[in-house]
Amino acid sequence: MRYRVLGALELRDGEGWASLGPAKWRTLLAVLLCHANQTVSTERLLDELWGEDRAPQSATKLLQTYVSRLRQTLGDEAGQTLITEKQGYKAQGYRLTVEAAEFDAHRFEQLVEEGRRSLDREAPETAAERLREALAMWRGAPFADVPPTPAVAAEATRLEECRLQAVDARIDADLRCGRHTAVLGELEALTAEHPFREELRGRLMLALYRSGRQADALAAYRDLHRLLSEELGVEPTPPLRGLHERILNADASLTAPPAPEADRPAPAAPRKAPRGPRQLPPASPTFTGRHGEVAVIQALMDAAGDPEAGESGRSVMLAAIDGTGGVGKSTLAIHAAHQLADRFPDGQLYVDLYGATAGQSALDPGEVLGRFLRALGVDGSSVPGDTDEASAQFRSLAAGRRLLVILDNAASVDQVRPLIPAGPGCAALVTSREMLTTLEGATHLHLDVLPQDQAVALLERVVGAERVRAESAEAEEITRLCGGLPLALRIAGARLAARPAWPLRTLVAKLTDARGRLDELRFGDLAVRISFQVSYEAFRLGRRSDDLDAVRAFRLLSVVHGHEVSLPVAAALLDLPADRTENALERLVDAQLLESRDSVRYQMHDLLRLFASEQAEQEESEAERSAALERALSCYAATAQQAVILLDPLRPWPRHPGEGPAVPLTGQDEAESWLKAELPNLLAAVAHAAEPAQPEAIARLGLRLARALQWFLFPRAHAQDLQTVNELAIETARRLGDPASEAWALDGLSAAYWLQHSYDEVRTALESALEIWRELGHREGELRSASNLADALCELGLFEEAITAQERQLALAREAGDLPAEVVGLGNLGRAHRGMGRPEDALTCFKESLEYARRTGNIHHEGFALYEIGITYMEQGRFVEGRTHMDQALPVWQRPGTYESWRGHTWSGLFPACMTLQIGPGPH
Repeated sequence: MRYRVLGALELRDGEGWASLGPAKWRTLLAVLLCHANQTVSTERLLDELWGEDRAPQSATKLLQTYVSRLRQTLGDEAGQTLITEKQGYKAQGYRLTVEAAEFDAHRFEQLVEEGRRSLDREAPETAAERLREALAMWRGAPFADVPPTPAVAAEATRLEECRLQAVDARIDADLRCGRHTAVLGELEALTAEHPFREELRGRLMLALYRSGRQADALAAYRDLHRLLSEELGVEPTPPLRGLHERILNADASLTAPPAPEADRPAPAAPRKAPRGPRQLPPASPTFTGRHGEVAVIQALMDAAGDPEAGESGRSVMLAAIDGTGGVGKSTLAIHAAHQLADRFPDGQLYVDLYGATAGQSALDPGEVLGRFLRALGVDGSSVPGDTDEASAQFRSLAAGRRLLVILDNAASVDQVRPLIPAGPGCAALVTSREMLTTLEGATHLHLDVLPQDQAVALLERVVGAERVRAESAEAEEITRLCGGLPLALRIAGARLAARPAWPLRTLVAKLTDARGRLDELRFGDLAVRISFQVSYEAFRLGRRSDDLDAVRAFRLLSVVHGHEVSLPVAAALLDLPADRTENALERLVDAQLLESRDSVRYQMHDLLRLFASEQAEQEESEAERSAALERALSCYAATAQQAVILLDPLRPWPRHPGEGPAVPLTGQDEAESWLKAELPNLLAAVAHAAEPAQPEAIARLGLRLARALQWFLFPRAHAQDLQTVNELAIETARRLGDPASEAWALDGLSAAYWLQHSYDEVRTALESALEIWRELGHREGELRSASNLADALCELGLFEEAITAQERQLALAREAGDLPAEVVGLGNLGRAHRGMGRPEDALTCFKESLEYARRTGNIHHEGFALYEIGITYMEQGRFVEGRTHMDQALPVWQRPGTYESWRGHTWSGLFPACMTLQIGPGPH
């Protein structure tokens, strides 16, 4: 069995390269390959597959199933390749045995090492051959189709760094061979992509100088010097400064060595006129960025277009570019094809296959073959009518030529396969929305949206650099509103170019309205909405059983606001079983209508979300949209409450009728992990539920979620989020006429002000809450807010008022037999007494609070009481007793679910005791 990871993860068993099935299988194999010939523990594999401390209860059995399936795929039922390491009868881990020749990453590193040794032996031609062979093995980003688990992400980063080092070494070898002109374009692209890599900059300077461009070589140095100075505040390293001096002085030792005999041009052979078709459409004058993708395509195509390769038996070079509609696949392919055209002198064939074109049916491969054959000189009457015969004739004609074929906008592998030429001198570039995973021998490149700097650069090319730079903040906002999607950016730029009097802020204002944004993103024959419509309609008219689930999921995902949605929440939203939901979501991922960063979380591009929302409004009733949102919010609220109960099991929590299904959480660590991972989505859900137009059921779910969240946000000092959540809850409660919920939210708002040390605002919020509680006769709420008010009065230095308020609260607590409320009240009363200069009264209160806290299992206030006792002792100069109590408090704050910020307070409180005890007693 052979393995490839320098691109998508693929296997070969003698019949051809194939991708592995579900994401979990790919992840398992990828992690084992990252540690090839080493044992990976079961615990590590569980963390990699599901995330640290997030594995389900059945994870071990699922892992065993995945291992069994992987062994079947490898033809290793006996377990001799994928070996189980056991301790007794229990599997402790797994080891995948791999020979270097079977694994492209290992072979790549072997070839790179051979190339480096050849350079050390002053054999640059041999080094260049080895390094070129190594780099030709790359088909795209490492592990391109594998979720980026910690091990996979780390190995991908390492391999990418190895690739860059190999490219640098190969360029060094080429320069030593006198091929300075040949590497100039590549070096310019690489230094643009990696501006801080001084080795590449030095090689660019040398190549420019040897090409007779001394001024450009010096300018390249000045650019780096400015960049390092402005961004990092440092100078170039001494070796680069030395090279700059030598170029400035035209040092004779920099003269290029003579090119090897094989690289010298033929003495006087007249260049033949180009033959064959030249069908490439014009390249886009505004093409921007994509340096890494262009470099991969160039490296791949070099081998196919190399006239020295001859009939070496290499298969056709094939690159398949995929990505969502409007991401720039065709633009990239045509741009790269123009750069490569001179390497394919026998012709460049181009066809738009209409795989994703509004109002067009995908072209039949037989029709396309007829076009290609006629372009290659076959008389129309001699073109076979049978597709297989025409494909065979096309391959025969291409076999002895150097042809580049561009198959743009493909619908499927079946459409593309008959159109691939044969012969070692041929190459093909294919673009499609779906990843053509079963296209044999293809290097897959997935295009994402443009990063902000490249998106702004694209606007500059369309609109004009001076105009864009004059309103740089507005330009960045346009790129954000367009989501970095090149089609949207081109349309936005075209509208601005057509209206030179418009400031950029005018278009920003138009795009800010989300409901009308897609209307604004159309100009002439370009429209973002139409680009999305094609993929969407393919599902609506699809024949697969899961297409209807997928198209419904696409619509309903738009009703949930948030950066991403997890599989369990999506299942609740759709009211479908988890396996059926996963199938629907994965279909959307395949069609580039959804993105998946791992196997359980999905996200949608902002513009696609707007389009999905339009379709939901047209095709789903308002009742169904509300019901779907209610199911998702119910899942969020039920799970959030379950999580905070696990973190704080002694706090009394209200029960709600008809609670939705919760994501299963088995302990405090899992609860903490879920809340941290979902927090941005939970905050967005609260804001969405608080919108005035929402029905009462949804608004009440938002109140439930807000109340649950405050017990996660306050202990972790998320002050701003806590304030926002409770302000929204107050607005909602007032709209619903729900004074109890308003009072709870006012109490929560006081906690947010407390974290910001705004104690006057704390007092105002709590007094408002107390007024409501007393009107309602709500004893529990009054006890809580009264205790919090006394604490705030202490912070304001109003100790007598604090004592009065706290004694009233304690009387109510004792009357109600509410021991937990008494624990809190005694602690506050102790602080007030200490503030009044009564340390013995304070210690009495704190010790009584500590006793009751331990009796009720209240770990928070056990820690508070120990801390306050320690502080009180140290203020009296009793440092040994103070440190003893502080030392007892520290382990409390290390327990899950406790107030993280109090660990720091306790350490700070310990400092004077430690210093004093080290120096000795007395005035020191």
